[in-house]
Amino acid sequence: MKQGALYEVIVTTMNVNKQPHAAPMGVRVLKEDFFSMRSYGETRTLNNLKITRHGFLNIVCDVESFFNCLFKPYRLSFDWVMGFPRLKRAFAWIYFKVHDVMEKEGYYKIMCSALGVHIKRVKARPLCRAESSLLEALIHYTRIKYYESIKREDKIAELRGLINHHLDIVERTGWPKLKRMVEELKRKVS
Repeated sequence: MKQGALYEVIVTTMNVNKQPHAAPMGVRVLKEDFFSMRSYGETRTLNNLKITRHGFLNIVCDVESFFNCLFKPYRLSFDWVMGFPRLKRAFAWIYFKVHDVMEKEGYYKIMCSALGVHIKRVKARPLCRAESSLLEALIHYTRIKYYESIKREDKIAELRGLINHHLDIVERTGWPKLKRMVEELKRKVS
């Protein structure tokens, strides 16, 4: 992971009752073992991290895992390592510790450090624009709830426009499974 870059990962945490939770999040690498994440509002992930102070960054190479986090969490399966859940489907994991949670204007900044890394062997595969566009649409979708809570209709309309733009790309360049996810996301957005 390159310093300064923003990566889309799935963060797995657990609550006080040891129930696993997975959520897509952007992670910015600050320096070798340190990174930050943003949480827009009091999310389940943020609350879990405030309590347990640990979690896993799950690096996946399929957009379906991001989709399932948002709409079909029952399809996710977990391994338990060091007492915390991680996604079985990930090809790499970073076990991390939370150092600080700072409330900023409109979001929380979570400062973390990596405690351990595990990488599986994976096969290379060609890129398809459809996956990246579906991921962009899902990221924009996650922000709508926040803007609804603060009644920012202008931002909601902007996000819906971006979502539709990316979903059009998926419909032109994707395969049937991705197109089914597009139809479901369209129903959620409208």
